[in-house]
Amino acid sequence: AALLGLSLTAALVVAIQSTCGPPPRFLSAELKEEYQSITAFAVNARVEYVCRPGYKRSYSTKLSCGMDSKWQGSQEMCTPKLCSYPGEPANGRLVLAEKFFFGSTVNFTCNTGFRLVGSSHIQCVIKNGVVTWDRDIPICEPIPCPPPPEIANGEHSGADKELFEYGVSITYRCHTVRRGEKPFSMVGEASIFCTTTDNINGVWSSPPPECRVVGCESPSVENGKLLSGYRSDYTYRDTVVFDCNLRYTMIGSDTSTCSKNGHWDPPLPHCQLSSCENPPDVPNAIKAKVAGNLFPVETVITYECKDGHQFSPGETTWHIRCLPDFTWSETPRPCERMHCSYPDIRNGELVYIWDRRDTYAYGDRLEVTCNDGFAFRGRSKSIAISCTSDGRWDPAAECVPVPNCPKPDVIHGKEASKSSKDYTVGTQLRLECDPGYVLRGQDLTVCQADTSWAPPLPFCDKVCGPPPQISYGQHSGLRTEQFPYGAEVTYSCVEGLSLIGDSTIHCISDDGVNLMWSGPAPECRVVRCPKPVVERARMIAQRLTFPYGTEVQFSCEEGFMLHGDAVSRCLADGAWHPPLPSCQPVQCFKPLLKQAGLTIQNHFKVKYSVNETLQFFCSQSGRSQGNFQSTCSANGTWVPKITCEKRATCEKVSQAREAFQCGIPLTELKTLLEIWKLYLEIHKLEKE
Repeated sequence: AALLGLSLTAALVVAIQSTCGPPPRFLSAELKEEYQSITAFAVNARVEYVCRPGYKRSYSTKLSCGMDSKWQGSQEMCTPKLCSYPGEPANGRLVLAEKFFFGSTVNFTCNTGFRLVGSSHIQCVIKNGVVTWDRDIPICEPIPCPPPPEIANGEHSGADKELFEYGVSITYRCHTVRRGEKPFSMVGEASIFCTTTDNINGVWSSPPPECRVVGCESPSVENGKLLSGYRSDYTYRDTVVFDCNLRYTMIGSDTSTCSKNGHWDPPLPHCQLSSCENPPDVPNAIKAKVAGNLFPVETVITYECKDGHQFSPGETTWHIRCLPDFTWSETPRPCERMHCSYPDIRNGELVYIWDRRDTYAYGDRLEVTCNDGFAFRGRSKSIAISCTSDGRWDPAAECVPVPNCPKPDVIHGKEASKSSKDYTVGTQLRLECDPGYVLRGQDLTVCQADTSWAPPLPFCDKVCGPPPQISYGQHSGLRTEQFPYGAEVTYSCVEGLSLIGDSTIHCISDDGVNLMWSGPAPECRVVRCPKPVVERARMIAQRLTFPYGTEVQFSCEEGFMLHGDAVSRCLADGAWHPPLPSCQPVQCFKPLLKQAGLTIQNHFKVKYSVNETLQFFCSQSGRSQGNFQSTCSANGTWVPKITCEKRATCEKVSQAREAFQCGIPLTELKTLLEIWKLYLEIHKLEKE
């Protein structure tokens, strides 16, 4: 009894713990009426919902009580219905939502320059049980501006308009005046346009301009000049640009404009002195390191005397400075020229005696020369010395004894000229060869300090005499005087004549001593060969005449064969060599009977003409394989080839084909084909 009571108690506890409370409430669905009054539900109990207006069923509308005392099932059993696309207002747009669900709101906005008339938003609601929008979409109308203001002494371009919408622009202009009166100037912006600040009401972009007479005084800047903007009268917005004169600095702006109140803005500039004048020129002196032409206060200018000059003994520079009152501190005195005394020339003298005097000025030049047997240390016979800036002569004139070079000994040569009486260092010697000889090396040589001649002394080489002249022709050496060993001359004839013989001769030597020309000169004479005529032949080099040296080439027509040389040349005797060829008809020769089974009809005939046929027949093992014929071709061969070998092979192939058709077993046929293949390979090897 106690155990039974304990079990009932446990079952009661489980039953109490395994119940669900009231079902959940949803915005999109409503619990059916029969479940609304129940507060506790057993496990696996089911309840059902219905979708509220504006929603539609998407999943099961039932929930069940689970073992965990929680309701199980989809929470989104009903989803909102969709409104149709509302459209967009003209000149506006819809601020797009993701979808137009029941209860959602969409907003509208107008394009720039348009304002919204109506509500800026609409909502998807239920009307008469149907989801729809709660009102019509708004409209967008242009934002208007009031008429533009009128101005005195002027008018605007919108006088003939009544409506001024956003973006419209109008332009003002001033009235013209009578001749002699000052014109009106427009102060302010000439054009204004309709805009908005709150996207509802239109306003003009700026106040209208004014038309009034504005004048500025004629501008003038002392120590300055007007660069641009010159006119007789200056009115509103006229601009002038100034620049200061040289050595003046501008204080202020270089540009100024006539303002609406009749004043220059910014004020006209001032030009202030900022440099000394150009430093004075000093005779025989230069200004060192002068950059530009402006010299501010404390600028220092350095004068340097030119070479050979000085301000005073030992003083060649002078400095001046720009003072605060923009004047130079002093003016230097001129640079005076330096002097040299008469030069002391030992073992030498002046070239020109009239140059002699007690003193010489800087830059004076003297020509001095050494006595015979003496020379200056540089081995020169005479030099020029100059009075330098330090009062000395340069270079130092000192004559010293000099050695002689040996007298030149050139076989078959002689001295043409010499710069001195003997062969002292520095002597220039020019050599030349006797007639019939040519100079090898330099013709001019100089005696060096080591008593050698440089360049080395040349030698005289024997030459050939002038090449022989020819009648009606000339050679290439007409402008050449000497023809040394190996020289070459080429002969040519006047137009219309042929050169007979070697066109070129050379200067050679048979004994190594005497020189001569390699052969006689060629001749120029008229040589013509007769026109070459070869029957049944084509000739290359078609021409009217055939002078000496002309080559012609021959080839025969089809069916003819060339006998002789294909090329012939016109020789000096007026004949063709080698002799002209001939074209003979092509012939085919009867073939030799070296093949078994080959028989030729009319076997007594030996030669056949082109296109002539030959009859023959073939036989094998006493069996005839048929009659055949071959034709003599234009190149002297038989077409087709006269042979029975191919036909015998064809006969064997034919026999093999007959064996195929006679129903021979495949194993035997395979053996036969292998044997046949071996036969063909052996036959091929025999041919090779």
